[in-house]
This record gives sequence, structure tokens and C-alpha cells, in this order.
Amino acid sequence: MDSIIIFCAKYLYLAVILIAGVYWLTLSKKLKIQLAIFGFVAGLIALALTKIGGSLFYDPRPFVSSNIIPLYAHSADNGFPSDHTVLTAFIAVTIFVASKKLGLVLLLLAVVIGTSRVLAHVHKPIDILGSLVFAAIGGLAACYVMPKIMAKVVK
Repeated sequence: MDSIIIFCAKYLYLAVILIAGVYWLTLSKKLKIQLAIFGFVAGLIALALTKIGGSLFYDPRPFVSSNIIPLYAHSADNGFPSDHTVLTAFIAVTIFVASKKLGLVLLLLAVVIGTSRVLAHVHKPIDILGSLVFAAIGGLAACYVMPKIMAKVVK
């Protein structure tokens, strides 16, 4: 079971990127552009929130604060938020705009990744929750500004 947790915690994010990339390639040129712009805006906001959140809230990793041995070696830096989870959740939110079904599948994978990182003792649940919230805020903000951006792009 540990090897499955380690795989999901360390490498499953690559599958999310690959699935999203392949899906993006199947879209029309117009949808590719819209999704790329949406992803850029959502990702930029999620990244900014990640940096701000990480600087305002320090959460030592479980193997540091609770003297637990992690399932794999990891640096003892700030655990908040989980970069793997915020990345995959923001990708899921971006794909959700074009495909609700695939977006939900990718969001489920993001949750699996976050849960695996908790089970591997490299993150706490608050790190994962914060990542999901940051990705959601990025997506909501992108939904708000997309009509304004697309109106300028279409001109």
C-alpha cells in the first residue's frame, strides 16, 4: 500500500498534466485560445495566492512537527500549501470550463494526490484544503475576468 501512496503523492500529477494536455489538443483553435487564457489567469491567481498564503502561514510538515517518518524523503520546508495539489486542482478547474466530466475526474485526481501526500506524512490536511481553495478562487476570478479579456481579444 505504501508504494501506491508514494506513487500518487510523487508522480500522479504528471498524469493530470498529460490528460489535460491531450484533451486541450483535441479542442478547436478558438477553444484552445480561450482555455489557455483562462488557465493563465486562473494559474496566475492561484500561484499568487499560494505565494501569499505560504508567506503568511507557516505549517511545519508532519514529519517535522510530529516526529513521524515520511514515506519518502522530502525537504523540511513550509508545508502550506501543497504545490502538487494546487497545480492539479487549478488544471482541473481550467479543464472543467470546457468539460465538466473530465474536469471532475481531474479534480478527483487532485484530491487523491493531496490525500496521498497527507498519508505519506509530507503534508497536513490544512495544506491540501488551502491548495484546493486557492485553485477554486483562481478559477472563479478567471470566470469573472474572462468576458472582459475575450471582448478585447475578439476585437
